[in-house]
Amino acid sequence: MKEEKYSNKEKSSNKIQAKVILAKCSSAFSKSDNLFGMRIQKFGSDWKRTWAFKIDAERAHNEGYDKESTTGTFEPTAEYPGCPYCHSFNLAQCSCGKSFCYKTEGKIKTGEITLTCPWCGKSGTYTMVDRLDLQGGGY
Repeated sequence: MKEEKYSNKEKSSNKIQAKVILAKCSSAFSKSDNLFGMRIQKFGSDWKRTWAFKIDAERAHNEGYDKESTTGTFEPTAEYPGCPYCHSFNLAQCSCGKSFCYKTEGKIKTGEITLTCPWCGKSGTYTMVDRLDLQGGGY
C-alpha cells in the first residue's frame, strides 16, 4: 500500500477579487432613474470594469454597494458593455467624490472637457487622469 503525505501549508489563493461601484449616467432620459452598478475585478495590481447593470438606490443600499470605495485605473475589459443607459465607456469623477459616465462626440483634443455631475449638479472642467478614487453612497 502506498503512503500518502499531506501538508498543512495553505495553497496560494486564486480567488477572484471583485466588487461593485455605483455610478450615474449623465445622458439617461430620466435624471431620477440613472443609477447603475459597475462590477470591477482585480487583475494583477489594478482594477478593471467587467460589467454594468441598472440598479435602484434601495437595492444598491441593501447590497452594500453604497459603502464601497476603490482606487485604480478602471479600464474596461473587452466584455464590458458600457453604461446600461447610454452605452458609453467614458468615466468621470466629480469633486463630490461620485463617478458618472458621459458621452462625447469625437476625441477630446485638449485632454479637458466641460461636464455636469448627475449626482450634485455641479458643472466644471474635467481633466484626463490615470487613476480615480471611486466610491458609492449618497444617492
